[in-house]
Amino acid sequence: MTPGREYLNDRDYTLVVFDLRVPGSVVRLHSERAAWQEHADIEMLDFNHAVLIVRPGAAGRLAS
Repeated sequence: MTPGREYLNDRDYTLVVFDLRVPGSVVRLHSERAAWQEHADIEMLDFNHAVLIVRPGAAGRLAS
């Protein structure tokens, strides 16, 4: 479980880890989050690493 949020174990999620020390990674993280809109969340792993969590089926909903 992540702080403040639960993710059900019966579904698959796409996880993308970002190393925020890499130039441009913060901009890319927020750009990707904006593209997925309400179908994604950002969770911090530590001060330098974030994970983008994309919920299953989001691509199909976005394409329609």
